[in-house]
Amino acid sequence: MNWFGPALRNLWRRPGRSFFTLLGVTIALASFIALTGLARGMQLAARESLDERGVHLLVIRRGSVEFFSAILPQTLGERIAAIPGVVAVSPELSNLLPIGEDTHALVAGWPAGGFQWERLTLLRGRLPDPGEHGLVLGEALAEALHADVGAVVELNLESFPVLGIAGFGAALNRGMAMLPLPELQRLLGRDGQVTLFHLRIERPGDRAAEAAVRTAIQALRRDLAVVTSDEVLSGNRSVAMLNALADALALAALVLAGLSVLNTLAMSVEERTREIGVLAAIGWSRGRILRLILGEGAVLSAAGGVLGAVLGQVALTVLNRLVLAGGGTRAVSGPGVLAAALGFGLLAGVLGALWPAWRATRISPAAAMRRG
Repeated sequence: MNWFGPALRNLWRRPGRSFFTLLGVTIALASFIALTGLARGMQLAARESLDERGVHLLVIRRGSVEFFSAILPQTLGERIAAIPGVVAVSPELSNLLPIGEDTHALVAGWPAGGFQWERLTLLRGRLPDPGEHGLVLGEALAEALHADVGAVVELNLESFPVLGIAGFGAALNRGMAMLPLPELQRLLGRDGQVTLFHLRIERPGDRAAEAAVRTAIQALRRDLAVVTSDEVLSGNRSVAMLNALADALALAALVLAGLSVLNTLAMSVEERTREIGVLAAIGWSRGRILRLILGEGAVLSAAGGVLGAVLGQVALTVLNRLVLAGGGTRAVSGPGVLAAALGFGLLAGVLGALWPAWRATRISPAAAMRRG
């Protein structure tokens, strides 16, 4: 006789208690998957957006509390462009702004001649002339606003004509609005200021060459950070908070699931004292009884982990279709996240079952018969 069959039968004998323990484990792990997927999705969207625009490196302000609050002088671009190994530098001013009646979008201001404009593919319309009062919409944002070339949209409470509709592959780019840098600086009251600099370098992918460029740029000012598209959101406060929350949920899931399993199995052992005593009396070893109770915890937590993974995937689908649709980002999961959730669930069940299992091995047959 193996431990799985008896463990499953013992749990089935108390369906209500087992169900609510299973539900707690499932919800905790599903929440962990959803939050982790949201944080991963934000980072993936930023990387895809920058890679599509041909950006090799970014120069940002180190230590800014929020990404869009960073302020750098536009004139710094000239000093960066003079560094050996740098092919092109293009400043960007960006912010999340209200556009239309009830929509917010990422709005980017690019200078005339910047390589961002050169990589942009127009589906229809035209690019703005230098300093022209007008903007280009990503196709997803245009659809959300029901706006096409020639329409007028409200951006930060000011009217702008739509000059063109851009086609992109990256979700974040499809939901962007783009306009000449001087126009956005005027709109935000940030003349001569930018959020970051986009760089193209001579030898992208060459670690030594990239490191040399980074070192030279960071020598210009102590508060500069040079990052790749993969690293751009690593210090972002919102993403850091999401990651911290996901980690906290993982720990909470481990503790709460472990306590739930402990409570369920401790009550089960107490109610089955006579039964466990009989098993010991007919020759079951302490190790076998230990495996039986640990098996019950493992079955509960493994089932909770599987259901949590399924519910987590459902939560990601709901987020993407109902909450994040058209917002330029999406929540994504992966084998690593699912494996972590399953591992947390299984570990919680085994840890929670340790004390009840040890307690069961201490029951003597004689004492159990007297209690019966």
